[in-house]
Amino acid sequence: MTFLNLNGNWNVTLSDGTSMAASLPGTLDENQIGHADVYNAKLFQDENYVENESLTKAAAIATRFTRNFTYEGEAVYTKIFEDDIPADKRAFLDIERTRALRLYIDDNKVEPVCGTLSTPYSFEVTGLLKKGSSIKLVVDNSYKDLPRECILYSSAATDETQTNWNGILGIFGVRLEEDAFIDDARIYADTTANVCIGINSNHQDIYTLCIDSDAFESPITKKVVVKIGTTRINIENIKLKRNVKKWDEYEGNLYDLSISLKCKDNTTTINRRYGIRCFEDDGKGHLCLNKRRVFLRSEANCCVFPETGHAPMDVNEWKKVISTYTSYGVNCLRFHSHCPPKAAFTAADELGVLMQPELSNWNPRDAFSTEIERNYYKKELEEIILTYANHPSFVMLTFGNELQMDDESLKYMHKLIDRCHELDCTRLYAIGSNVYYGAKGCDEKSDFYTSMMYHQMPLRATFDGMRGYLNNEYPNSMANYDASMEELRKKYSKPVFSFEVGQYEVLPDFDEINDFNKVTKPDNYELIKEKVISKGLKDTWKQRVEATGELSLLCYRQEVEAALRTKDFSGISLLGLQDFPGQGTALVGMLNSHLKSKPYSFADPKRFNSFFRQVLPLVYLEKYTYTNAERLCAKVKLANYSSLDLTGELIYSISKDGKVIYSSTGSTTTSKSGDLTDIGTIEIDLCKISSKIKDDSKNPEKISECNSQLELKVFFGDSSNSYPIWIYDCENVAKRTDDVYETKTFDKKAIEVLKGGGKVYLTPDASAKCIKNSIKSTFSTDFWSVGTFASQEGSMGLLIEDEHPIFKAFPTGKYTNYQWWPMASQRAMILPDNIKSIVTVLDSYAYLRNMGMLFECNCCGGKVLVSSMGLHNLTQYPECRALLSGIYAYLSSDEFAPDNELTPEDLEKIL
Repeated sequence: MTFLNLNGNWNVTLSDGTSMAASLPGTLDENQIGHADVYNAKLFQDENYVENESLTKAAAIATRFTRNFTYEGEAVYTKIFEDDIPADKRAFLDIERTRALRLYIDDNKVEPVCGTLSTPYSFEVTGLLKKGSSIKLVVDNSYKDLPRECILYSSAATDETQTNWNGILGIFGVRLEEDAFIDDARIYADTTANVCIGINSNHQDIYTLCIDSDAFESPITKKVVVKIGTTRINIENIKLKRNVKKWDEYEGNLYDLSISLKCKDNTTTINRRYGIRCFEDDGKGHLCLNKRRVFLRSEANCCVFPETGHAPMDVNEWKKVISTYTSYGVNCLRFHSHCPPKAAFTAADELGVLMQPELSNWNPRDAFSTEIERNYYKKELEEIILTYANHPSFVMLTFGNELQMDDESLKYMHKLIDRCHELDCTRLYAIGSNVYYGAKGCDEKSDFYTSMMYHQMPLRATFDGMRGYLNNEYPNSMANYDASMEELRKKYSKPVFSFEVGQYEVLPDFDEINDFNKVTKPDNYELIKEKVISKGLKDTWKQRVEATGELSLLCYRQEVEAALRTKDFSGISLLGLQDFPGQGTALVGMLNSHLKSKPYSFADPKRFNSFFRQVLPLVYLEKYTYTNAERLCAKVKLANYSSLDLTGELIYSISKDGKVIYSSTGSTTTSKSGDLTDIGTIEIDLCKISSKIKDDSKNPEKISECNSQLELKVFFGDSSNSYPIWIYDCENVAKRTDDVYETKTFDKKAIEVLKGGGKVYLTPDASAKCIKNSIKSTFSTDFWSVGTFASQEGSMGLLIEDEHPIFKAFPTGKYTNYQWWPMASQRAMILPDNIKSIVTVLDSYAYLRNMGMLFECNCCGGKVLVSSMGLHNLTQYPECRALLSGIYAYLSSDEFAPDNELTPEDLEKIL
């Protein structure tokens, strides 16, 4: 085979007649060809979308990145062919990746042999293409003869992520073959190997076929009759060597296959790489890789590549991308409504990472309802399965994202599932990811179920509208989805894993703006930055980013451990580790849009990987906060999804400020591979722990030494995990001195006390009725983005002035942690911009309101402390009693000295 590159300068003509030179491979964006990118009504719509004026009134595009150049329609690329094609050779024009494509040679239209948005195009141009011929490529990214809306909505073409580029990418040229040649070869190997070969010929003859691999016991040679057209030859049950290595998680064990086709003096040879593995349902509803249970630690890749506007076409670039993900513990990549190029699969093969591509289809209305849609996606489906068949990393495929369809369309999709199994039974298929948003339950025909819920029963911790247990149930490390799975198992017996888990927004880090140099620009970031500066938040902004990132990390850990604790779960699929630039600007990642770790501690891959891994001990804590009169009792299990059975003993310890103050050892147990195993029980008398802390303290009488934040750490073999716990003095009763006037309303007496130079503790009930200028605060950060879910109120966690004397008896850091859950779930007061809070409630970038739960001020000659946490209604929680005690102690001290100055009218407005 000889390959003649067509790389270089081409002439391109747009539909308006504009004509200029363009370098191919490349896109119009990369060639700086096109028009201005302007906001054209809603950029993203679904049933939850609410037009948000604060995001859409700006002149620049505020809800996604802006393309420097944009173009939609037909672009005609022309060039004169300058090479000679020998008369005895067959010629094929190959294009690895493009949009809807038509080819003309000297104005003669050539029909493609194959080609979709997700697979290479190939045209046979034998006898048509010669030196001096005119080549015309018509690339159409308006998809007028394809399911346009489904494609433009998908990650394959949306401007929300990779952009709807127009151009030619990857391998691009004319391939010269012999009169008869090996057109394709696919190898499927597990305990034995099956090789499927296609031989394309212009005449009938007898050939010798030689097949060899470094994994075969011996080469195979046989005579075959090759007919005109394509001859299919299947060689089955090829014996493998006993010591062959399986392709496995993080183990890219690959082998080479060589196939030769000989006839007289003519020989053609091709080489392919493949892996030996099986990926299947174990018959008990759990995903298995090489006959052992595997737990997916998946990430949704939405094709965000802001410097090129398209996915990389180079293997080394994809190795960098995938290695970034694996540093966080990822072992599987789901490609949200798109299929990556061959380079991505090749990189994943070498790195041992599982891949789940999808069709370029996001239709949450009437999927597969038209002949155009059915015909196109059937073609795309078949070509993906056949084109990427040799990649062991390719283990699953779905027909699109969040599809909804009628019964007739569903029947058609079931026929497609049968077609998938007919083409390739070594992979698993499903009609979609999060089909019907989970409302109709599992599809029995699909090989697996991935969704956010089963009917109305959750499979993750949070949803839009801040629904879900994370924001509505007292924190613990026992939550799981066993109840959901119990109901699901009554009707569905196949593997299940969760869908788009997380979506905890992090405030934007503006340093990334400097990384934009090519096809897109972050006008949406710039608009937020301008607002931040105008609000006077620039100096504290990085601290605010850190606060939201730390809370996001905490919430992701809750999600991961809940999934690991769930019986029969096969994995968790996140959304996401990388920021999503569109859909209102959904900055949910530990990684920015450039796939770089954000420059903060929370984004350190080691911290995420500490709980996102093959083996993890799990402590089942009923809560994180205790009194020193309680015993901490908890069972411990080991989630073991390594390839080995693990034997060890449970070791656990309690530390304060890094110093171990208690440790103990349990019995020795064995945890089987692919299992969630009981490995022991923790029992700790917290009174003894509290006494130890007092004995070690230089000030044993101080209440601040009685209330402590501690670290519970567990070890099993080489694996460990740790949990924060808080111990509060059970005898610590909140007491207010008589010199402080406590009131739920800013009444006349409060004003009189203030005018007399007194102290007021203003603590209304935490309700919208009692604090009208407020929002409902939530424990976690905003869900996804207010651009998509604008009906949510937008709180983003707490920023705490932890050195303030009010916290002497209340251990806290600067950011939200579990002991703040009862308070963080109350009301956030909307304050004048000049008021600084002791406990600030961070706001979404869309609004950037100055909000707080606890602030102090001078008023009318007196001093006021205002709380919107309603602590008087939360005294069942030891953490709330401790905070209230600290507040009373502070109010009675000489340290109560506010800096803020407000009038009675100001306070009335706030409340």
